[in-house]
Amino acid sequence: MSLGILFPGQGSQSIGMLKDLKSSFKVVSEIFEEASDYLSCDLWKITKNGPESKINDTEFTQPIMLCSAFSVWKIWNDEGGEKPIFLAGHSFGEYTALCASEAVKFKDAVKLVKKRAECMKAAPEGVMAAIIGIDYDDLKSVYDENKLTEVSIANINAPGQIVISGTNNGVKKLSDLAMLKKAKKIIPLPVSVASHSYLMQEQSEIFKEFIKNIKISEPLIPVINNVDVKNEKIEKNIKDALVRQLYSSVRWVETIEYMEQQGVDTLLELGPGKVLTSFNKRIDNSIKSLSVSDSNSLETALEIVGSI
Repeated sequence: MSLGILFPGQGSQSIGMLKDLKSSFKVVSEIFEEASDYLSCDLWKITKNGPESKINDTEFTQPIMLCSAFSVWKIWNDEGGEKPIFLAGHSFGEYTALCASEAVKFKDAVKLVKKRAECMKAAPEGVMAAIIGIDYDDLKSVYDENKLTEVSIANINAPGQIVISGTNNGVKKLSDLAMLKKAKKIIPLPVSVASHSYLMQEQSEIFKEFIKNIKISEPLIPVINNVDVKNEKIEKNIKDALVRQLYSSVRWVETIEYMEQQGVDTLLELGPGKVLTSFNKRIDNSIKSLSVSDSNSLETALEIVGSI
């Protein structure tokens, strides 16, 4: 068996997540407390009680998701879980992957995600929408033919599931053109930040200056990045990819296909929700896909992965 471990990004958070894992594994409290001390904010209180407006606020979502997914990674290892041959994270989840690979110290990851969230919130307001039922090649063709400038293709999540990002006008124009190309439906996303779009380029320069002061080492476990679908080992290349990630597409379909080509036959999503597991099954159903977000799923995954 060859295992790939994946970490979710924003959108997988929910009030009350990790409650049973926290009651069984003290590492959850330790990780949340360390990040909370640095940020002078009780992240677990928000995770446990909300409100939704706060847990869904990028400023809090990113450190909460880092703590959550990294906690599950720690538990997986402490419980004797199989070691992966690759790591990857969807969008923001790439920071968790770098943390898990020991390329970035946890306290530095907290600093990075705090600054990343600040930069995203400081960017011009925009909107995002999921386009369902259209092939990426068809959407890219429409995008290129119409020379659209106010919208970007943000996430290539799975066959027939693509997210676009930009101004109201840009997103509406590409959505309308997609429907003419027989897309099944458009789902507006409840965000005010146009992630992975050209609207992030100015703020990416600010983030670029900040990340210069953070030490990033060669990952001990290869991390496949979002923007190039590559396993970068050199510090400056890893940093450059993280900066470009702010305004570039998340190439998730290619990431999973790359892992499969490298021999991965089992994928394990660690952290809240099952979003990536759902994507992975649509990308390549021949790969076994599992997720761990609570005690029951942890027990199941340890048993299944351990028996393969």
